[in-house]
Amino acid sequence: MKTARVMSWCGMLLVTVATVAHAGDEPTVVAGEANSTVAAAPAPGPTLSEIRERAETMPIDARNDIDKRIGATMERVNKEATAKGQSVLAARLAREFRMTTEGLLDEKGEQGLSWGELVIAHTLLANSNASVTLRDLVTLRSEGLGWGAIAFGLRFHMEDLEAAIKAEGRVAMGLSKNDGKAPPTAK
Repeated sequence: MKTARVMSWCGMLLVTVATVAHAGDEPTVVAGEANSTVAAAPAPGPTLSEIRERAETMPIDARNDIDKRIGATMERVNKEATAKGQSVLAARLAREFRMTTEGLLDEKGEQGLSWGELVIAHTLLANSNASVTLRDLVTLRSEGLGWGAIAFGLRFHMEDLEAAIKAEGRVAMGLSKNDGKAPPTAK
């Protein structure tokens, strides 16, 4: 009787594992077993505290430099929002970041970010392997970290980040065509 229960439990476990493996994107062959697969688990990204710790190690002169450079794009985006109106800018950015205009406007209001900051945050989110949210980025900002330090904590290359933010800024200002994809950055 005891053996039957153990066998039944093992059978249910195998069915569960097989179901999970079938649902996975990239199966991995288990060593020693022909035709058996297990779902490959994605590599976990850094935690918020790990991002914070790495961000704090960025040299202050590098922080100031990158924040000044991306700040210029942020200011241009904010001026465009003032000149053309929030709804025009929201529509451009919503298409670029694959959101609804209403969703982006709600997000801006809830998080208290400027349009330029939303461009930076969404560029980081679109290119990050870490499982961070917009709320996480806002938390890091409220703790006094600049966008450059946060990007450093997320392991971005600063030059690539700056280029991606400038590209998104051009989309926000209507100077570049919207392609529905944030430009990739090398990390």
